Amino acid sequence: MIIQNKKLDAIDPIEASKLTAEYGYLIIENSGASPEEFAEWNLEYGYNISPDIWCTDKDHSEYFWRVTNQTVDGKNKGLFADDELDWHCNLVPHADAQELVGLYAKTITYHTETWICSSIPYFNSLSEDTKRFYKSLETVIWHATDKKPINQPWKPDWDVKYEKEVIEGIQQNRNKSKVQLSVNIDEYKDKFKEWRGVVPTHKFVPNHPLGVEGFWFQPYDITEFKQDGKPLEDSNDIYQNIWNEWVCSDKYTYKHVWKPGDIMLMDQLTTIHRRPDLLKDKPRELLRTACWYKGKVRKHFDYVL
Repeated sequence: MIIQNKKLDAIDPIEASKLTAEYGYLIIENSGASPEEFAEWNLEYGYNISPDIWCTDKDHSEYFWRVTNQTVDGKNKGLFADDELDWHCNLVPHADAQELVGLYAKTITYHTETWICSSIPYFNSLSEDTKRFYKSLETVIWHATDKKPINQPWKPDWDVKYEKEVIEGIQQNRNKSKVQLSVNIDEYKDKFKEWRGVVPTHKFVPNHPLGVEGFWFQPYDITEFKQDGKPLEDSNDIYQNIWNEWVCSDKYTYKHVWKPGDIMLMDQLTTIHRRPDLLKDKPRELLRTACWYKGKVRKHFDYVL
């Protein structure tokens, strides 16, 4: 879903969150919003945490992470933004991580893209029997087991390439990212269940807070599928069928070419995204937010994965 040439303050943030859930993503172009205006708008869009990490933005808002190929602390760059990133969502390894991610294009000096693949239209194209089958499945992720993922990414090995303090900083921030600690949490605070951290299995079709149906498919973290608690011998075949029909078909992928001021909002339960090849000798910076759907739009407060 794309909204063009509309002032940000004329876009209702709650309605925008509903559109994000319905389509899996929402693009806002030519809104004229400054980074500060987007940050304030985002507080009405979802429940926000002030990140505790080395690449927090210091100039525009306490809610921004800097996704940049520029050095931000004299040593480390912002969220590895001079590396390609293969398909992923931002709900791993913690099951209760933020449901929504936003990106604001602060500095764009060359052609650069972000690709989003939404599972919603693909899921809707399936037969009712196939939908029921997928709803009965759970995925097992490697973070909580000693098994290797079915598919291997080409993203860099961060544990080797990056300083230990950077990896630890990411982990520390994730451990504090609990919806109950949101700066703008409201009367719905006590309805959310206790934070779980890393869990081994997740619903393949999430219990989406707005009732949307699609896949939670983290391509390079899935080790197998389970049904009724039992591993399926044909896990690899199930995986490859979805991978080829949905992701590799390119029919369900939107490829956004960034312009300064663009805003991208992504549901992390039903979509995956990637960052293709980047130029590394020119500046590029996106400002990132992460939040949860607000109580007024939720159909439930149960665990979603």
